[in-house]
Amino acid sequence: MGGSPKKPADRRQNVKTQDVGVVVSAPGRPVPAADGAWREPTVERWVAFWGSPLASQVESSDEGAFRRLFKLYDEIDRLWEAVDATGRIVEGSQGQPRPNPLFKQVQEFQAEARQLEDRFGLSPMARLRLGITFADAQASLDGLNARLAAKMAEQDDDLWAEFDEA
Repeated sequence: MGGSPKKPADRRQNVKTQDVGVVVSAPGRPVPAADGAWREPTVERWVAFWGSPLASQVESSDEGAFRRLFKLYDEIDRLWEAVDATGRIVEGSQGQPRPNPLFKQVQEFQAEARQLEDRFGLSPMARLRLGITFADAQASLDGLNARLAAKMAEQDDDLWAEFDEA
């Protein structure tokens, strides 16, 4: 999912491109049960995700892919524990020091997890590419724009008052 972020809707030439739009929290949505084989940190991360506003955009048909993502998180944590237990540098077949071969598996799992994270908008850049905004952020931006407009109007009034006096 490369490329630059989408243009604002009013500046696009391809009017067929749709944004997800403003995301609001899903009221009282039950948290799907975590996998019993997951470690406690993964379960905590699962519960935290389902309590976030982004969870309101997840369709029930997406749950399998989310489970795969969290299984990857769990496996990555397990691999890091194995690396810590066996050492970052291990002995090669000829007795030479070499990086732990588990690093390659960690990298592969992390790459796959990043792809799923991008598909689901789990990073700020991924959300921007998908056109997802959050209601609080939108409200903050609307408030900032209103304050800016008021300040500019105030400056215009001051400028016109000076012009009238001259």
